[in-house]
Amino acid sequence: MSDPTLRRPGWARQRDEGEVLVLSFSPSTFTLEIDGKPTLVFQTKWQGDADELCRDWVKSHWDKLVSKDRYGNDLPPIVKVRMARSTEKSAYDAAAESAEPFRDVKMVRLATATEQQNEQDRGKPHIR
Repeated sequence: MSDPTLRRPGWARQRDEGEVLVLSFSPSTFTLEIDGKPTLVFQTKWQGDADELCRDWVKSHWDKLVSKDRYGNDLPPIVKVRMARSTEKSAYDAAAESAEPFRDVKMVRLATATEQQNEQDRGKPHIR
């Protein structure tokens, strides 16, 4: 019979008398796409946490995300959460320190991260 604590990594389980094994995983980097555009990058340990965080973020920013069609009807945004690409991870790493937290998670807006990276690059010599 399998140990139920092994089903969710990161939990502690007792191996032998008095010895506890703690499995730990580093966070994954996720991207929130809105209408096909990568908009936010953030880190969580679990995909489920990323999905929930994005749902809450979209709900709290709904008025800014909804557009109107020519008849005045609301057009909801197309929202997608996925693993971040390497360039998005780099943008997160560059801007995470100054990112605004949402529910205690640093959320980096990609436009802001790109602007900060460009400002940093302007001051550095380009190597070719």
